Amino acid sequence: MDEPESAWEKFEAFVADSEAYLKLVQEQTKTRFRLGACERYDWDQEKESLVFSDQGIAKVVAKIQFVGSISTVTNTWLWAWANESVLPGLCERIWQVKAFGEENGYWQLHTSKWEADEIDGWTMTAIAANLLQAKGAYRSPKDNGFTFMIYTQIDWADNVQRN
Repeated sequence: MDEPESAWEKFEAFVADSEAYLKLVQEQTKTRFRLGACERYDWDQEKESLVFSDQGIAKVVAKIQFVGSISTVTNTWLWAWANESVLPGLCERIWQVKAFGEENGYWQLHTSKWEADEIDGWTMTAIAANLLQAKGAYRSPKDNGFTFMIYTQIDWADNVQRN
């Protein structure tokens, strides 16, 4: 008779599925939109967008949700929904990740701040991407760490401007 799977084993399996999902959509998005060829990016909280550009011309526009951030000063993860500097619309869908964590007893998903590193940031981002069926993710460096975000939509800038 098989022993029931522990909560930790279920979480680890869910993480593995989420990381596989994010890897797949990242490759698809990277290939389709040639994001590596863009020389810069800019995100805007009010527009909830991430714009990849080249020589001052917008090439790709993504609708985003902030997932959270890693502080390299305190070595902690902070969910976007708990970060007062994040506009409410920019983390509106991330509350679903918190609710999922509460329902399944995954403390990492519903504890606002905890000891973590960059790998944990990518793991939480993969989970958010999987749960919300994101099109990809991005990590933006800052002076004291990294901000993690997912793309809920992504398209060529020309297509976005016409709509």
